[in-house]
Amino acid sequence: MKRITLSLFCLALLASPAFAAPVQDQFVFSPDLRFVRATQPSPQITPAPAEDAKLTKIAGNFSLYPNATYFSIWGNTVAQGGANFPFQTWVAVAFTPAVDAMATKLEVSAGRQGGGTAGFELGLYSDENGVPGPLIKGVHVTKLPSYGQCCAVAEADDPAGIPLTAGTQYWVVVSTTSEDTDIYAWAYNSTDMTPHLAASWCLGSSTYCGQDSGKWVPFQYVQLGFQVLGH
Repeated sequence: MKRITLSLFCLALLASPAFAAPVQDQFVFSPDLRFVRATQPSPQITPAPAEDAKLTKIAGNFSLYPNATYFSIWGNTVAQGGANFPFQTWVAVAFTPAVDAMATKLEVSAGRQGGGTAGFELGLYSDENGVPGPLIKGVHVTKLPSYGQCCAVAEADDPAGIPLTAGTQYWVVVSTTSEDTDIYAWAYNSTDMTPHLAASWCLGSSTYCGQDSGKWVPFQYVQLGFQVLGH
């Protein structure tokens, strides 16, 4: 029953008139600006990147269907704040490897909204009391797909590898720095509409962040599109 309820909620959210006015007629935001929907998705499909056959999927939810690697038109806003957006907002998704592994690549279904040339930070974090803790490895990524277009992904590679321990929770995080001045979005997956552990970071006024400004807050929701690959 939980699966059906959440799936219907997702569809209602997409169709809801409660979304804020269009931004450049391409994107609309929920009233709290946390969710974003692409109104003009690309009519053309960019194939998902071919993976090295030597790599194993450690965690992730990308679909094998070529026209829906992820759900490209609906996701979470990621932004640095400042002049372009009223608050700073980041998002993270949790995963727990089933076996000991060495992670060499992170992939996320996150892209840039509209124009711009800035990038964002894609990182692997350890867990701290159920939210992202210390950064293990982060990469500044500037080669980004356009949000609303499927199915290119943002990638971060570490050929040396990052050791992961079986049964230990980790986090994939899309965040920003002062150099990451564009507005971004991280699209949801198209394979699983059940709630999974995620976390959000908000830095700004109580209008947008309530009493949680400046800290990670865990929540259960549809999982964002991601993959952790390695050996």
